Amino acid sequence: MLKLGLRAVLAHRLRFVLCTVAVLLGVAFAGGAMVFTDTLSAALKKNFTTSTADITVTPVTPIDAGTNRPATFLSTLVERVAAVPGVVSASPQLLVSDVQILAPDGKPMETYGLPSFGSAWPRDARTAQFKLIDGELPWGVGQLGLDQSTATRLGYDLGDQVRIVTPTRAVTANLTAITTPGLAGVSAGAPLVTFDATTAQLFLLGKPGWTSISVAVKPGADPGTVSKAIGQTIGGSVKVRTAAQVTVDGENDLDHTFGGFSTVLVMFAGLALFVGTFLIVNTFAMVVAQRSRELAMLRAIGASRGQVTGTVLAEALVIGVIGSTLGLLVGIGVAAGIRFFYQHLEIQIPTAPMQISAATVITCYLIGVGVTIAAAYPAARRAGKLPPIAAMRDDVTLPERSLLVRLLIGAFMLLMALMLYLIGLNAGDLPGAILIGFAAAITVLGVVMVSPLISRYVVRALMWPFGRTAPVTLGRRNAERNPRRTSATASALMISVALISGLLVIAASAKASIDKSITNELGTAELVITSDGPASFSTQVADRVAKVSGVQSVHQVRQQAGQVGDTAVQVSGVGDGTLDGSITTKFDAGSAAGLRDGQAVLPRNLAKTLGLSVGKTFDLTMTTGKHRITVGGILAPNRQLNAIVLSLPAYESVGGTASDSVLYLEVAQGTQAAQVAAVILGQLKDYPSIQVRDQQAYAAGARGPVNSALAAVGMLLALAILIAILGIINTLALGVVERTREIGLLRAIGMDRPQLRRMLRVESIAISLLGALLGLAIGVLFAASIQSAMVDNGLNVRDIPVLQLVVAALAAAVVGVLAAVWPSRRAARLDVLQAIATE
Repeated sequence: MLKLGLRAVLAHRLRFVLCTVAVLLGVAFAGGAMVFTDTLSAALKKNFTTSTADITVTPVTPIDAGTNRPATFLSTLVERVAAVPGVVSASPQLLVSDVQILAPDGKPMETYGLPSFGSAWPRDARTAQFKLIDGELPWGVGQLGLDQSTATRLGYDLGDQVRIVTPTRAVTANLTAITTPGLAGVSAGAPLVTFDATTAQLFLLGKPGWTSISVAVKPGADPGTVSKAIGQTIGGSVKVRTAAQVTVDGENDLDHTFGGFSTVLVMFAGLALFVGTFLIVNTFAMVVAQRSRELAMLRAIGASRGQVTGTVLAEALVIGVIGSTLGLLVGIGVAAGIRFFYQHLEIQIPTAPMQISAATVITCYLIGVGVTIAAAYPAARRAGKLPPIAAMRDDVTLPERSLLVRLLIGAFMLLMALMLYLIGLNAGDLPGAILIGFAAAITVLGVVMVSPLISRYVVRALMWPFGRTAPVTLGRRNAERNPRRTSATASALMISVALISGLLVIAASAKASIDKSITNELGTAELVITSDGPASFSTQVADRVAKVSGVQSVHQVRQQAGQVGDTAVQVSGVGDGTLDGSITTKFDAGSAAGLRDGQAVLPRNLAKTLGLSVGKTFDLTMTTGKHRITVGGILAPNRQLNAIVLSLPAYESVGGTASDSVLYLEVAQGTQAAQVAAVILGQLKDYPSIQVRDQQAYAAGARGPVNSALAAVGMLLALAILIAILGIINTLALGVVERTREIGLLRAIGMDRPQLRRMLRVESIAISLLGALLGLAIGVLFAASIQSAMVDNGLNVRDIPVLQLVVAALAAAVVGVLAAVWPSRRAARLDVLQAIATE
């Protein structure tokens, strides 16, 4: 049976090319994601296996503040660790990210998304995470060191003046030391700036402190025993880990980080394979129908039902194996290309050989072969049911199963989707939006099941404007002739269009909501200062801006992560008067007066999530511990203040960072805001990432991430559309083979080649418009419903981009025309007499 299947594939090579391409594209996504993440993860994991310290001590905090706002401890803790028996040295370490290194022309060094680090020079060379290559140790506020890769890339030599921006200030210092990059941990291979210990604390933290302690144990001492002794001596305020434990924790963190990246790509691989499944199902259904007599002949000469079914499944196996093999090779090639790109970014990124694991190979083949065989099985099972006597007949047809069971399943799914939809609308907020999203997915599947019932009528309505000429009528009837086939082909396009139209509506609503919120919420603040680099910036910026002529007032807003119970929140500190005009606020309850007494103001959606109201208290967890806060006011939804809002003194008292996130500027009367902005930028040349925008430019900047996300997702969804187009081409091409005799007869009674091509174009357009309109209806309906659920979470304006959606529908018609080009040309070239003689 496998041999017969292989011969069938070889005899009809073009027939299976498109199926193989569908499998290839899906497997390539999955394989490429797995190979690339495995390779980069393996490269970075090497850095944790080369830990320079026998034991590492880090402070324990209730929440993770990240490396840009790390938890710290004082030197007294270092002395206590050094006194523990078995410790030969305890060297304090300071490592902070979000350090910008400027090129000689004043522009920030491009790091391609990787963080740059600032560090204190280590006291003990045995546990140092970097080494001196050339020069001498930096000393004082006028000296620093750079890693060799960064210095070479930017063209800095010893003695040059280097400008950097730290979380606390802009610095210009003399380059006195060339070092290696970090040798281990999160900073391994990343750009690195070094200072002496006192200067590092001043520049990186703005206060005394260390982020970790690197411990070297005495020769012969057991690191595990010593680490337990340190833990018993210091208590629960620190986390004590041996080098082996640091390695395991680092590898687990990397697996978690890259697992998320890989999951996203695998999801799109799943989408590609899901859409490709419709193509494979259609192909095998049509191929089995065309080969009915051949398969019945096998039954007549002694083949059992199982053997006939096995023959068809063998063809699917061949396609699955070929598609999986090519997809794996393409995926490896894509991963290698990405790896090559990263290796030539002129920054020190860790590398490792390509990691092509057995698990990756097995997974790719299981995905590709499994999907192909599962898609082909219904047709294979029907082929096995052909009676041997059918071989004696000229008009062999496969019996069609009743649509009743399919319609009942589809109706049940649509009913379930309706229930989830209504529950989601009633729930609102993020949980409601998630339920509506699930309802949309179930609706798509339900429509796929019931579409054979409605496709005939929808196609007839869609083709009515095209007239009643013979080619149009025949093309329409061809699309109506087999509703299963038409709906299956249209379903692939329907899924893609539903996703795209839904994203268009949500993106348009998000951008309209941003515009409205900025217009309504920015009151007297004519200029807004933010950073395009690190999210926060030094308070020096506010001090300088306040001295600029024409600036009437500067209102600071700071932000840091916090936690209330199990809910992660953002905590904002605002300066005096910020809520009195710079930001326009509307209170559902309470007022801003409580801010002066240390109370908090919460937006309505967050208060609802936390179950809080005015007068209630809650425990806010920050890096400094838990703090009891009283609610003084409930704000109407406000994009500028979507956080727990405290006054700056209260914010600092709970451990908020001393760096600004946003500055709102009021300009003096009679002064042009554009002129003031130009002066400010001139005063802040040593902060190249600072952006000074008016309200319109600030809104445009806020829309940027929405546009970027839409573009990225749109490019990936284009893959699904490509597979849907391949499905239409495949259906038309196999339809030409299936109707060869019919086409010959049409040509014999007078249909010319242009009319024949037009007939196939009409059929293709009918299928494309059916899928596109169903997709548009589903996508727009559920996207609009998600916007309704998220009205208090930033999507307070519904914007349906009618023009873009109309363009999408017209593009579907164009897709239909293009998809019909090759099949129609092939049909037009058929020899009339040979076509008539075809059985």
